[in-house]
Amino acid sequence: YLITTTQILRVGWRIVQAPMMLAWNILPVLLCILLLFFTTRKFFFSVSATAVVFFFFAVTDRIKVIMRQEPLVPTDLTLVKETLAILKTFPPYQIGLIGLMLAAFVALLVLSFVKAKKTSLPPVPRIIGLVLVIACAFGANQFIYADKARYDAYPTVDNPYFQVNQYNTKGMIYSFLHQYNITKMTAPEGYSKTYFANLENTQWTAPENKEYPHIIMIMGEAFCDMSENPHLNFAGYRDPLKNWKAICASDNAYIGHIVVPNFGGGTSNSEYDVLTGCATRYLDNPLPSYNFIHGDFDGMPRQLQKLGYETQSIHPGYAWFYNRQNVYPDLGFETCYFLEDSFDLETQGYGGYINEVVTMDKIIDTLDTHIKEKDSPLFSFTVTIQNHGPYEKHYGTLPANFSTDVPLDENQTDLLTQYFTGVIDADEQIGRLKDYAENSDEPIVLVYFGDHLPGFSNGMEFFDLLDYPIDANGTPAEQLAVYETPYFIWQNDKAEALCGNIRTKAAEMELPENGLISSQFLGTTVLEMFAEGYESPLHQLNNQLRKELPVCAKNIYVDADGNYTEYLSAKQQETVKTLKNWQYYKLFDDKNP
Repeated sequence: YLITTTQILRVGWRIVQAPMMLAWNILPVLLCILLLFFTTRKFFFSVSATAVVFFFFAVTDRIKVIMRQEPLVPTDLTLVKETLAILKTFPPYQIGLIGLMLAAFVALLVLSFVKAKKTSLPPVPRIIGLVLVIACAFGANQFIYADKARYDAYPTVDNPYFQVNQYNTKGMIYSFLHQYNITKMTAPEGYSKTYFANLENTQWTAPENKEYPHIIMIMGEAFCDMSENPHLNFAGYRDPLKNWKAICASDNAYIGHIVVPNFGGGTSNSEYDVLTGCATRYLDNPLPSYNFIHGDFDGMPRQLQKLGYETQSIHPGYAWFYNRQNVYPDLGFETCYFLEDSFDLETQGYGGYINEVVTMDKIIDTLDTHIKEKDSPLFSFTVTIQNHGPYEKHYGTLPANFSTDVPLDENQTDLLTQYFTGVIDADEQIGRLKDYAENSDEPIVLVYFGDHLPGFSNGMEFFDLLDYPIDANGTPAEQLAVYETPYFIWQNDKAEALCGNIRTKAAEMELPENGLISSQFLGTTVLEMFAEGYESPLHQLNNQLRKELPVCAKNIYVDADGNYTEYLSAKQQETVKTLKNWQYYKLFDDKNP
């Protein structure tokens, strides 16, 4: 019950205050034991099997909390295929340990089943027992675990909006079952399908003879500016962000950080936010947001398509990963390049994934071919994958590529070395793409951003050791920093001549000077900046909200003056509510986007 918490005394006091929380964690265990007992009549096996299952869930929960700062949720069970694909990249010794643990579990179950003696129990009592257990389980789920008011009423240690704290305080079993009951999407209170259908029904015609720049957007796997730290020194080494810094210092760039939905994972959620202009956080659902796209969605790719752009996506990973093979066409990507049809992992892999050089080859080759063969502008969106974790010996044995005044053990040094190696590879390709754009006679815009901070096997240890201002239970700024990744929007001289100076446009659009915005605003910002005449009323409302509240997280907002707040004016609350409801309409009721 307390396996995920480091604050046993504080959590224990919460249990004293609300002892029924403990009962709601014990009840499912007892029901599982009774269900197996009435089925097999083997008490020892029933106890052993139940213990193995709940222990496995508890260990999995613990690992996920350490690496991603997120607890185990029922929807993780829908990502078995994705998880197995990631496990293949783990070091052999870790795969071996996992295999040994699973083998031990299976052996224990088989042994306990074979050795356990059956209890003499007539058929009628067994049937009655099974019926009572099932009825009790159904009733408990309906009236206890599905009761949101009851769950929310129990006290939480530290920040209640940080889901790990909910699990730590209220117990993994209770929280897990409650999460199961809230995954079903229902229409928001006060929602009107007709209202949003009318908002969407606007008269619009594409601007004639309007010239647009090519837009190349890249989401870098676990790309961030962790190397920018006073305790890290790269003198005598290659600065991991050498090219990135040069671009950011350019007068042709607007830079900042986006606040993404997840830490250490959840790549597709960041994609969703940027490409749709909607927010994963507004769904308030543990399922990946891509799970809710089941038809044409009028997001950024389709908006650009209506303006005459050709649209393509590049992901050097499996097409089925997060169902991108279906979601990308739904979003408006005409051409999609995936691992299965465009890359060879055996000859092009590095660290278990397609390397950055090959990925950039594809980006540049497709852009170059398009420029030579087509007159239309191109929107190209790429998700890189090389620097995906885990980072233990990810690229083999490497010499350290940094120095530090903070004592780090051999494993800690290696983890950072492996991670920075991936960042360096990404940065080299960023420089290569920028050189291509600078030497091109075509107007080209580059957008690059990270999908989430890296999730290390030691969790938040590095961030604590190196004094990063990051804390899920800290100040509002420290809480947001858990989810911040860097980005730049850069244009070459031809694009500047076509669209105007980017920094001047940023000021006209009332973008924040520090560039801190929510991920849901990045795509719509690019639309407003370079795609004059785009039609989407939702995206236009999104940009209006961005001017007032550049950051809209679940419980923390940053206003236009850079103030962190948890409170909104009545008008702002109404705008946020409208966008939440509009998202529901786009996903579930909009049949003709």
